[in-house]
Amino acid sequence: MVGLFIIAITAFLYRQFDFRRLMGMEEIRLWVGMFGPLGPLAFIFVCIIAVILHLPEIIMIAIGALLFGGIEGFFYGWAGALIGSTCTFLFVRYFLQDVFQNSVAHRFSYFRNMDGFLTEKGFQTVLILRIALFMAPPLNWAIAVTRVTFPRYFAGSLLGIIPGVAITCYAAESIVQMESLSDLLSVEFAIPAFLFLILISVSGLSGWWLFKNGAKEQEN
Repeated sequence: MVGLFIIAITAFLYRQFDFRRLMGMEEIRLWVGMFGPLGPLAFIFVCIIAVILHLPEIIMIAIGALLFGGIEGFFYGWAGALIGSTCTFLFVRYFLQDVFQNSVAHRFSYFRNMDGFLTEKGFQTVLILRIALFMAPPLNWAIAVTRVTFPRYFAGSLLGIIPGVAITCYAAESIVQMESLSDLLSVEFAIPAFLFLILISVSGLSGWWLFKNGAKEQEN
């Protein structure tokens, strides 16, 4: 019921304020400029709202890189994504964790084993999941209903979203400077793409190994 309520509120706000129009580059530039020196804080607030409402936060992070430059845009996007995901985590933890623990984890041994594993290795698990899945909205919900402690979740998210935010900011700046599609084959694009694939592959294999061995440990 809580999930349906959130979906209904999100749909209402989306139609009421026409986020598709408001997320245009020029509209955001004008809106942020209205706040003067407080423009970065206003942008971080927009990023937080985007994460909470499951809007395309990657687009917002990319726009931040174009508005403020790669370095400043990285820090503003990173802060907005971290705060937004943390707010979602706390909301789900407060309203839905007991429901999941009593109705699902309590009845099925697999979920109990995985929940116990996540409790013991919460930081490593959140870190790997953040690197591999970045800001996927279901991830905030799935982790929040487990017994992962908040400090471990926060630390894993704080570090785990850094690669995704950095790559997004770099790609946004590079695409704007691109003169033709052939530039996609240049070294400036090839090296980050190669590193990104390695990062995703390593984190995916690490997550598979971690979950596989963790489940066995809990069963034993």
